[in-house]
Amino acid sequence: MARVPVALVRCESYDPEVVHTAVERAFDLLGGAESLLPRKGTCLVKPNLLSPSRPELAITTNPEVVKAVVTEVQKVVESVVVGDGPGRGDTLGAAEASGVASACRDAGVSVIPFDEGTEFRLPEGRLCKEFFLALPVVQAAAVVSVAKMKTHGFMGYTGAVKNLFGCIPGTRKAKYHLRYQEKDEFGLMLLDLLAAVRPAVSVLDAVVAMDGDGPSHGRPRPFGAILASADPVAVDSVALRLAGVDPRVVPYLKAAGDYGVGAVDSGDVEVLGDPPESFNIKDFRMPGGDRHRSLLRFGGAVKKSITARPVVNFSKCTGCAVCQRSCPPQVISMSQKKAVIDDSRCIRCYCCHEMCPSGAIDLRMGPVARVLDRFIDSLSGK
Repeated sequence: MARVPVALVRCESYDPEVVHTAVERAFDLLGGAESLLPRKGTCLVKPNLLSPSRPELAITTNPEVVKAVVTEVQKVVESVVVGDGPGRGDTLGAAEASGVASACRDAGVSVIPFDEGTEFRLPEGRLCKEFFLALPVVQAAAVVSVAKMKTHGFMGYTGAVKNLFGCIPGTRKAKYHLRYQEKDEFGLMLLDLLAAVRPAVSVLDAVVAMDGDGPSHGRPRPFGAILASADPVAVDSVALRLAGVDPRVVPYLKAAGDYGVGAVDSGDVEVLGDPPESFNIKDFRMPGGDRHRSLLRFGGAVKKSITARPVVNFSKCTGCAVCQRSCPPQVISMSQKKAVIDDSRCIRCYCCHEMCPSGAIDLRMGPVARVLDRFIDSLSGK
């Protein structure tokens, strides 16, 4: 079987010319935009606009990367639009705050909201056979995913595949968190979503990634790369291996490997461009909540004693109630202008942590996990 090509291009700054050259090279390595995209119809460029956040925070796809990708797409496609369904705020507000709206104006394209959606049937879905997708996603002749490389409290990592969750409008995402509360189930749902959206090409902004407490409150981490492929699973797998992380620790990539969706293993990928060994990525910090995933199969009290739980930091909480509105099972209330989480009903989806604009939701490890961490660290001499 032919190996899946993934373009890997060194890019160590967001200087417009440097980014443009890197993105252009990435497309060229894959045969050019003309080999990836249809000429007729509208192409939707879908960045990560998680929240209205400044670009230097590394929460959203950098505007220079978005503009460079739009420029490549415009070489082939007659009509291009940019859109996403943010988890907090609205599309246009997130686009303005992140600089993406300004970049789009420079490129002569519109940013469109994901306010309206439609049911999309997927009879072949392994777990989810119907999605509520934003209309621009369904109506597009092609979708180009332009993701941000970040860690993620629930999935461990978010990149090219997880970026597609933004194709589900706003608060509709809560339904999927409620239905697929287990990490393995949620990961498999994301593979079904990938089958529904079918992006023509996936680009990953890993110039500055985010590690640690992602996807909103982690550390901007210089990574120095642009990746691209027609296979988003391959993009994510290559990026994680560059970071020294086994892709299969991420639930949706493990499921991809198990079901033969995309290229997860290094032997199935052909890296084009800069050699992976030339990237010196050290100490990339994954979120701590998944260190003992193998014990989660016991469920119940064992699961809750291992997984991280969201805890309100009252000194940071401003009483904005974003967490309350973002909580899929609605287990957060407001008391004396502070958030209160009912831990007994919490499903550990970490949407509150992800959406809090003040970073006032901490993820605190369970008691069993803390003991295991100390034991493992003592064995390793830490």
